[in-house]
Amino acid sequence: MTVVTDFLTAIVDQSGFVLLILCVLLVIGAYTVSIFRDYAAEDREEAPMGIANLEEMHAKGDISDEEFRTIQSRNHQLSAETSSNDRLPNGDRSTTT
Repeated sequence: MTVVTDFLTAIVDQSGFVLLILCVLLVIGAYTVSIFRDYAAEDREEAPMGIANLEEMHAKGDISDEEFRTIQSRNHQLSAETSSNDRLPNGDRSTTT
């Protein structure tokens, strides 16, 4: 028991131990985030399906004409940005505004 007590009283040993625990927690956190990002990336709909769903919602009256036009114009903006980014060399995805 005195070995453990002596170990925890040395400030250098305490600092190293805390640093080790922080590194382990950081690795666990990064792993957890990567799992959720992969899951979310697989969950995205294809663009034509999204447009079809939007048109169906508009036909049912779930969204107004104004909401339909706003979403549709934003969708066109995003698709234009995506297509322009696909033409950039070396996979550079930066955008200029």
